[in-house]
Amino acid sequence: MTSTPGDPEDRRLRRKSAAFRLKHDVGKALRWSAPEERETDTEALRARLAADLRPRASGGGASPGVLKSFFEWKREEGPLFSSDDPDLEAVERAMAVLRRFSPGLLSLEGSSLVALDEACLEAARACTAFYRRIALDDGPETMRSHGARR
Repeated sequence: MTSTPGDPEDRRLRRKSAAFRLKHDVGKALRWSAPEERETDTEALRARLAADLRPRASGGGASPGVLKSFFEWKREEGPLFSSDDPDLEAVERAMAVLRRFSPGLLSLEGSSLVALDEACLEAARACTAFYRRIALDDGPETMRSHGARR
């Protein structure tokens, strides 16, 4: 049996894949090199945030940067989800802080750097919570018919 574009199984798997992409491409990237506890040295914090937020080469290509990854995800995958999803709203709020502070990252000082790092942490947590909820709410990856062997 082949699936059709409106097939609920296709939609379920597409939603899971989209949620994983957000968690990986945005959530993980935001905290890629973050230590367990925030740096106390301003320059070390600035350097880590710059490394995590700016585009970087990986695997022979360049990553687009976290903000661009988020807005690409939102354009491509966002319509699969409710616009009032609380986790996605939390990511959106954090991304607004990133958009405001990241262009001036090299000149930010103390409390602004901390606010930027807090927004990164909040977005990463919200991405993970969103993925976990979608993965659980949408059911297991493999559906077995009754009586099928394991």
